[in-house]
Amino acid sequence: MNSLRCLSRLACAALFAIFCASLPAAAEDINEVFKKVNEYVQQKNYPKAMEELQWAQKELEKLNQQRLSELLPKTIEGFVGEETEVQSAMGFTSIERQYNKGDQGIHLSIAGAGSAGGGLAGLAKMGMMMEGSQSGKDQFRVDGRTASLETSGAPELTVFLESGSMLQLRSSDESVDSATLKKFAQGLKIGELDDYLKGSKG
Repeated sequence: MNSLRCLSRLACAALFAIFCASLPAAAEDINEVFKKVNEYVQQKNYPKAMEELQWAQKELEKLNQQRLSELLPKTIEGFVGEETEVQSAMGFTSIERQYNKGDQGIHLSIAGAGSAGGGLAGLAKMGMMMEGSQSGKDQFRVDGRTASLETSGAPELTVFLESGSMLQLRSSDESVDSATLKKFAQGLKIGELDDYLKGSKG
């Protein structure tokens, strides 16, 4: 009987530990991590300091993804967004989100976010300007940012952000026309998103 009680207590303790581990990290945990980093640096224990910094980076990536999800509207022109996906590697960040309305779908992606990809949009924009006006392409501005809309074939809209990133919209199943993509782009908080990506606003 005592053995059963002990097993029951151990099971409860294990479930509680799993539950705690599954809880989302609070923002103030970041401060605790950096506090540990400083303590290890003072002790000249640099391997442990670098280990803590890696944990801090993971937590910051979670907060960054949460903020980006807030800046990308949940609903635009009747299209409802799925979970935002953010991937970072070597200072280069890519952001993707799928929006659906019935049988229609729009795929949003942002490439070149981060210091490593900062010049991507500038180079692409320069190439677009050198090409000039072409049949099947429409150039305009969205929230003060230069945009290019590919109207021949499957429509694809690209916005060149001041942060150095490129925001692209395309029909995920070729069921969305050019006019819908353009209205969708105008419904995005592009200026606010761009300011966040270049670090000028939180």
